[in-house]
Amino acid sequence: MANEHWFTPELSLPRQLEREIDRRHAARMDRNDLSVLVDKLIVDWYRQNELVDRLLGKVRQLQVEVALSSAPPTKPDVSEDHLLMAKELREQLGID
Repeated sequence: MANEHWFTPELSLPRQLEREIDRRHAARMDRNDLSVLVDKLIVDWYRQNELVDRLLGKVRQLQVEVALSSAPPTKPDVSEDHLLMAKELREQLGID
């Protein structure tokens, strides 16, 4: 992809400040409170990873749709082998 800078987030100054406050707060926490926080972060991490994976899958799907919509028309007769391969690929990618 030519334009991937959107994928590397830059935190705004207010968000950087929030992050620093949270880091300093965590540095002062006792072991039990840290354990609770780490558990929450692990759960959130996996949930957010799943969300990002799904969203990137949707982005890829939309990119293909855009590419296909702007592609020159092709012959309407498609072989059964190609239809089967396309169906299998869509199933593997989880595309409806």
